[in-house]
Amino acid sequence: MSTVVRSPGRPRWHRREDGVARLMLLPALLPYLAFALLPIGWLFWFSLQRWNGFSPPRFTGVANYQRMLGDGQWWLAVLNTLKFGFGRLVIEIPLALALAYAFFRGVRGGTVYRTILFLPHVLSPAIVGIIFVFLLRETGGPVNQLLTGWGLLDEPIRFLGEAGNALASLIGVGVWAHLGINLLLFFAGMMTIPNALLESAALEGAGHWQTLRHIVLPMLAPVTRVVVLISIIGTLRSFDLVKTLTDGGPAGSTEVMFTYLYRFFFEPESVPQIGYAAALGVTASVVVGLISVAYLRINRSGRTPA
Repeated sequence: MSTVVRSPGRPRWHRREDGVARLMLLPALLPYLAFALLPIGWLFWFSLQRWNGFSPPRFTGVANYQRMLGDGQWWLAVLNTLKFGFGRLVIEIPLALALAYAFFRGVRGGTVYRTILFLPHVLSPAIVGIIFVFLLRETGGPVNQLLTGWGLLDEPIRFLGEAGNALASLIGVGVWAHLGINLLLFFAGMMTIPNALLESAALEGAGHWQTLRHIVLPMLAPVTRVVVLISIIGTLRSFDLVKTLTDGGPAGSTEVMFTYLYRFFFEPESVPQIGYAAALGVTASVVVGLISVAYLRINRSGRTPA
């Protein structure tokens, strides 16, 4: 007669420790529940209602989402957000990586240059936008005065007054403001690369390009994934810089998701449409989440097994 050997369960003291650990995590979870999950649920509930912030809200189901599907200005704002994000990423990430590698290889005065490049990140995006409104204005702007004064231009450029120029200016200012933090993250990652690998590459006669391609970039892959993900989320959630620099103009050519939904929440010239703004906010969050998840999945599928 055969006997079945049962694997012993987890010891009681082990289960007790798990319970204590969960209780110790509770103080950290309560603020997350209060300031993250509950507001998200509240936003979704308001997105199902028609409410102007004054009269009692009226439940309308998915009417706000149906309205959103036919709102051409909203989808233009989504497209502008993607253009702005893509334009920033394709300039900002390679430039930050190239500068970080130059400083890593010992450019003279690298500490001073890194500090100068990081300083814009210390400023609030709203302050950066206000500064560049003054610098880039068509009449009396310092940039146009310098370019026309040096004879490089016959007439001032409408940096913020034409659709293509405004979006390009917005991308350029965004790169200037956030280049420094990405540069420092890349530089910090490079500093963890063992010197033995770099010395071996030098002895084998590898130049800067071979070292960057075959040693630095593979070793920097985890940092690169984090930097790109943070940049994607940051660009898709842009608001302050766009609001103060272009305010979505001209003619909505630089309107992004969060400046557009802001108009329905707080625009003083019209009655607030809190329910519709909440629906746009939920949709904008879903767009950011889907793009972030897609990026993570693409990176995960691209990894080679150890």
